[in-house]
Amino acid sequence: PIHRAGASLPPEKRSEPCCRPAMSLDGGGAPALSVVFFDFSATLSSPQFIPRAGELALPDNYELCMNMLADEIFENFGGVDRVMRLRLMLERMRARRVQFYIISLGFKEVIRHHLCTVGLGEFFPPDRVFGQDSPELSRVCHQKARLIERILFDHGLSAKAALFVDDSAEHIWLCRKLEVCACLLVFGNGISFQEMQMLEDRLGDSH
Repeated sequence: PIHRAGASLPPEKRSEPCCRPAMSLDGGGAPALSVVFFDFSATLSSPQFIPRAGELALPDNYELCMNMLADEIFENFGGVDRVMRLRLMLERMRARRVQFYIISLGFKEVIRHHLCTVGLGEFFPPDRVFGQDSPELSRVCHQKARLIERILFDHGLSAKAALFVDDSAEHIWLCRKLEVCACLLVFGNGISFQEMQMLEDRLGDSH
């Protein structure tokens, strides 16, 4: 079955993303990053409750997410300051030739729409975004680790220089069990500023 993207967020996952302690990052002593696989909901985004809809804005809710106002979408990323910090992290990674992918249980069109609205779409072209409606994810029964494994193989990418970032313990568990690549389990409702710094520290030389 397809689980809702970021559904049933517990209270501790709704705190401010900029000021929580980060979880540990796998792969100490590993090579500098060359590819990062991000989840979207509650990882890149920081889902918020939309009062007028009476629901959390999760990317598997197509009707709500495709009709949100720009201000609402920015808030769904944790606000303008967090969007700017995400951009800085992605720019630093791109300068080091790190590749980015998104693998999510949300809808691909929703994810791209929200990314483009806040100015982050350039980092994630359509062929690097996989949602629950993507054939590639369907073929592996929506098991993100299996798709990561396939992408690494198909593109000749080093598993030792790859990282999977997700807020789902279930998906992180499978990735670790299969020994696909290093992982970062996001602690709260969206990757925190401290966790972003941890990723930047995996770039190798000073930046």
